[in-house]
Parts: sequence; structure tokens; C-alpha cells
Amino acid sequence: MNADEDRKVLAQFKDENGVLVKAPFDIPINITPGLLQSLCNALVSDDEASYEFFVGDHRIDKSLKETLEFVKSFESERLIEIQYQPQARFKVQPVTRCTSSMPGHTEAVTAVSFSPDGRHLASGSGDCTVRLWDTSTETPHHVCKAHSNWILSIAWSPDGKKIASGCKAGKVCIWDPVNGKQLGKSLTGHRQWITWLSWKPLHQNPEC
Repeated sequence: MNADEDRKVLAQFKDENGVLVKAPFDIPINITPGLLQSLCNALVSDDEASYEFFVGDHRIDKSLKETLEFVKSFESERLIEIQYQPQARFKVQPVTRCTSSMPGHTEAVTAVSFSPDGRHLASGSGDCTVRLWDTSTETPHHVCKAHSNWILSIAWSPDGKKIASGCKAGKVCIWDPVNGKQLGKSLTGHRQWITWLSWKPLHQNPEC
């Protein structure tokens, strides 16, 4: 198409059901989806909804001019029907306040992990302890002590019957969440910090 960039065409919006909306209007042939969006909101809706625009089966991606190059039946003298289709819109609400807090650690909390059923929470801190909490009552259950440095990672076993914690000293400890006691000896071998822990999937090892 050898159309001048400043050329205007006669267009009219139609809704997703094919019903023509409002009166025809002149628009630049190189109008973009963003400008069509503003125009559609001004003419059709007041809620600033998001739309996609089509000429026939062709979506307007960059400009109306480029889309019309794919429309074989386009004639510059004819009315162009631009269909608008609403897109799903998701509103993200900012978190403006803390709903609750559970004090107990004496240093910064550096790792947290919910139990698989969501009923309990394990937290690790710079005070070298792992604390177990009831999320329903927001009360502490146990304070687990075995680490000599900051706790950096915590992971519940898939069945929720064990908790692993790793620290800056390169040591991993396994805990019983029922009584808060350590299970077996501490696992050592890493020469640097333990920054992540992961259990074998439950379907591969039910015994964890």
C-alpha cells in the first residue's frame, strides 16, 4: 500500500457481537492500538477497559495501516469496521499494612516456610534458632537449637513430618515438628553457606 502517512480513513467501531457502535469517524490510517484504545474508551466505555482491535480476522498489532495491508478486500473509499474485544483485566491491590505479626526471634528472620497443610510455620533467624508456630493461633510451639550460625534455609518434608534447616556454618539439621527435637546428628560437609534445601518428592520416597 502506497498511502500517505497523513491520510485519514473513515472508520466505525463494532462490538464483539458485530453490532456497530456510535457514528463513523475519521482516523489517521497509521493509528496505533494505543490510540485506538483511548478513542474507544472515550466513545464506547467509561471504565477504561482494555481491548484488542480487529479488522476482519486480522488483529491490529502495530498500526491500522500495516493491518490493512493484509486485508485484500480493503478499499480506501469504504468504511472500515474495527471490532473491539475486551481483554481480561486483573487489578493488583498493594499491601498497605501488616495483618499480624509473631514476635519471638531476637535477630532478623532470614528464612520461613509453611507446612504442607498450611497449619504451621517454621522460621529461621540470625539468632541461630528455628521456631515453630501455629498459624491458626499465631502462637509459638517450639524453639529448636542446634545451629551455631544464621539460619538461611528451611524446608518441610512433603508429608509434613520433618523439617530441615541449613545455616551459614554449612550445617543441616533435621527436626521433629511435633516436639521440636532434633532427629539424629547434624549433617555436615558443605564448606560454605547452606542457601537452599529441597526434599525428594513424596511419590518417589514416601518415607522421606
